[in-house]
Amino acid sequence: MTVIADTSPIHYAVMIGIADTFFPLYGRIIVPSAVYAEMMDPGAPVGLRNWLEENRSRIEVRSVRIANDPALLLLDAREREAIALAQQFADSLLIIDEKEGRIEAERRGIHVTGLLGVIRDAGIRGYLDFERAIDRLKETDFRLSPEVESLIRKQVRSSRI
Repeated sequence: MTVIADTSPIHYAVMIGIADTFFPLYGRIIVPSAVYAEMMDPGAPVGLRNWLEENRSRIEVRSVRIANDPALLLLDAREREAIALAQQFADSLLIIDEKEGRIEAERRGIHVTGLLGVIRDAGIRGYLDFERAIDRLKETDFRLSPEVESLIRKQVRSSRI
């Protein structure tokens, strides 16, 4: 499976201290050049830039050419590139949190998850403490509705049966 990540899931994973779980879950991850540029921008959080530098051997940056696609033009450059890149691989998984980007990716038949899916899967496999990760995420400005939190918790509980 080829795993492509957008900015937000990586940013929040670094913020709550679980970003290293990407690698046992997925191995190498790919980020589009626009995503990498945003995360390495001097205005980006230092912790995010440091994590990227420390893990550069496990993160592949790819340039993406975007076709004139009206549906993609409604998204920001990072989401456009992530979706276009995911479309290049038949077995891709796109890690993206933004609602509009997720909807467009799913419309195109791309398998999608977000940071909560990463936390769920890493928790199920024992790569992190699920409860602690959710608690730390809730301390940030990440938008987590009670309904989605309940659903993710239910999925984790049912996997342990």
